[in-house]
Amino acid sequence: EPVRFTARDGMEIAAWLYRPPHAQGPAPFAIFLHGGPEDQERPAFNPLYQGLLAAGIGVLAPNVRGSGGYGRAFRQADDRELRFHAIDDVADCAAGLARIGAGDPSRLACMGWSYGGYLTLAALVTHPRLFRAGVTVSGIADFETFYARTEPWIAAAAVPEYGHPEADRRLLRALSPLRSLGRLAAPLLVVHGAQDTNVPLYEAEQVIAAAAALGLPCEHLIFGDEGHEIRRTANRAAFVTRVVAFLSAHLNPR
Repeated sequence: EPVRFTARDGMEIAAWLYRPPHAQGPAPFAIFLHGGPEDQERPAFNPLYQGLLAAGIGVLAPNVRGSGGYGRAFRQADDRELRFHAIDDVADCAAGLARIGAGDPSRLACMGWSYGGYLTLAALVTHPRLFRAGVTVSGIADFETFYARTEPWIAAAAVPEYGHPEADRRLLRALSPLRSLGRLAAPLLVVHGAQDTNVPLYEAEQVIAAAAALGLPCEHLIFGDEGHEIRRTANRAAFVTRVVAFLSAHLNPR
């Protein structure tokens, strides 16, 4: 069902709410963040969502600022230093879930793919006590290494969105969740394709290594035969099964 929340600065955020069947009162929820940032979440059959719902975990899929489909001003409302507002949108969606009585604020998870994987990491370290678990899929962890290793055309296209790797070095460091990973308080599952050239595997490897060095709970699922997306049927099934099991273990659906 479509829902709308108001962010802390007054901006309206549209989202799609998938309630778990037979839920009595506030339920555990996963907030899923799409890629792009300018992609747009739309209602469609999603095996991951259905797997979570069958396990008793609801899904909120928002179109935070920067998403497409809501006009140019909204799409550009997360550019460069405005990215911090998009990170806060995730927290405001979590608060909105509790406000409408759908989500149990003590049993929330955050997850996302590509840019959504980055935004998940950023939300987890910016609002460390808000979520019980996180799943980042093909996400950026550090903009310095991302710019150095991604495809040149992707790096060029990313400059207006995130900033220039040299001129905006200080901003990019502040926006890079890897540099604040010590603030992570929730168990994390890192998923990535070894053949990814958009967001190279090194982004995931850095998170896994840093979490281990800090003694933080971090699991990983690396697909050796996948790129930026998980396409093979067996891998997709393994991905859904692993994510549902991981979130079920930490959100304790009844």
